[in-house]
Amino acid sequence: MKTSTIVRTVLDFDVAEYVTAARVAGRRHLDPALRGRMADLYVDLHALLSGSPATLDRRELRVLRLAELALQSEWKLAARTGEGVEPGGPEGPRGTRYQPYSNVRLLNHALGTRRHASDAVVERHCRQALKYLVDSWLGYERRTVRGEETWGQLDLPTPRESEERLHRLEALRAAMRPWPALLEPGPAPPSRWEDYLGEAGRARILEYLINLPQSSKHEENVFLRVIHLTEAATSGILARTVAANTWLESGGYGAAVRCLALATELALLQIDIMLVLRRTMSVESFLGFRKDTENASAIQMASAQTLQIHLLGVHPRKVEALGGIEENAFLLLYLNRHFQPLRSLLQRLEETDETRPVFAAARELDEALFRWRRLHLGLAHRYLPKDVMGSGGTVGAPYLSGFYHDRIFDAEGRLFPHPVPLAMPPIDERVRARSVFSPLN
Repeated sequence: MKTSTIVRTVLDFDVAEYVTAARVAGRRHLDPALRGRMADLYVDLHALLSGSPATLDRRELRVLRLAELALQSEWKLAARTGEGVEPGGPEGPRGTRYQPYSNVRLLNHALGTRRHASDAVVERHCRQALKYLVDSWLGYERRTVRGEETWGQLDLPTPRESEERLHRLEALRAAMRPWPALLEPGPAPPSRWEDYLGEAGRARILEYLINLPQSSKHEENVFLRVIHLTEAATSGILARTVAANTWLESGGYGAAVRCLALATELALLQIDIMLVLRRTMSVESFLGFRKDTENASAIQMASAQTLQIHLLGVHPRKVEALGGIEENAFLLLYLNRHFQPLRSLLQRLEETDETRPVFAAARELDEALFRWRRLHLGLAHRYLPKDVMGSGGTVGAPYLSGFYHDRIFDAEGRLFPHPVPLAMPPIDERVRARSVFSPLN
C-alpha cells in the first residue's frame, strides 16, 4: 500500500465507531471485519513508521504514532495466544496478553512515560490520571445505580456492594481533590485520532480508548479500572524512586527524602485502590469474567517489575521468568555492575544524623509496598481456586507467595543483604537493539 493511502486510511478511520462497538458488545465480540481491518492497518502502519518516511510532517507522525498504539492492541487480540506472525511483519507475542488487554501502551502515552520527562512531570501526569480515573469510575457507578448507564451492565454488583464501592470511591476522590486536574474529555468519543493528541487528548484517551473490556460484564470493567489506577500509581512511584536513587548517588539526601516521601504517598493510595476491589467484588463475579482475560497476567506488568528492580535489583529466581516474557526481557539489561538499586545504595551509606531521614523515608516506602503485595497475595488466595493456574501460566497464589516478602528492610528495620548480582544471560538481539532504554518506557 502506498504511503499516502496508508496515511489517508488511518486519518479517515472512525475512532468513535470503534469505541462504541467495543463498549456495546465487548472487545471479544467485535465485528471480525472491523478487527481484521484494524489489524491489517496496523501491519501497514508499522511498516511505514519503521521506515521513518521523510515525506510525513511532524503533525502527521504524531497522529500516526498514536493510532499505532491502539491498532497494535487489536492486531494482537486478533490472533490466538502464541500464534506466530508473518515473516517480515511486526514481531512480538500475540493473543489476549496483559499489554493489549489493558491498553497499557495507550495509558503510558497519556501518562507521558513514553517520553524522557522529569520525575516531577511524570508524577504530576500520574496524579492527574489517577484523579480523572477515580472521578470517571465514580460517575460510571453512580449512573449504574440510577439505571442511566448504557454499557457494561451485565452481572451487576449487589446494592450492598454498590453502596460500599461508592463510599470508597468518594473517599479516594476527596483525598485527591487538591491534585491537578485534566481537561474534560467531552460527552462522546471524538471520531478522529488527532483529537486524542495534546493536553485535551489525554483525558479522552483515559475515558474512551483504554477502558474497553472484553465482555459486557460490569465487574470486568471494574477490574480494568483497578488495573489502570494501579499502573498510574506504580509509574508515579517508579519515577520518584528512580529520582531518589539518582540523588543518593550524588549525595543529595534532602531531595532523595522528598522523592521517597512522594513515592510512599502514592504507594499508600495503591492500597486503598485495591481495597475497592477486595471489599466490593464477589468471587462469583470475578470468576464470571476471568476466562475473558485469557493469558493477560500481571506478571507481564513491566512497570511493577521495573519498580521492584529499582528497589531491590533483579531477583535471581525471576531471571528465567523475565527472559521468557518477551515484553519484559529487556529488564535483564539491569544485570550489570553499573546499576545500583535503592537497597544497594542504602548499604553504602552509614546511618548518621544527615542520612537518618533517608533511611526513615525508605523504610516507610518499603512498608507501604509490602502491605500492597500482601494484599495482592490475599486477592489471589480469595479469587483463584486452589491449584488453578494463573492467567500467565504460574500457579497463582503460590507463585506470589515466593516473592511478596522480598523487602529492603527486615521486621526490625535492618537492611537485608543485597545478593551478589548475577551474570547477564544471553539476550535476544531484538531486545538489545531497543532504540530507547528507559525505566519508564
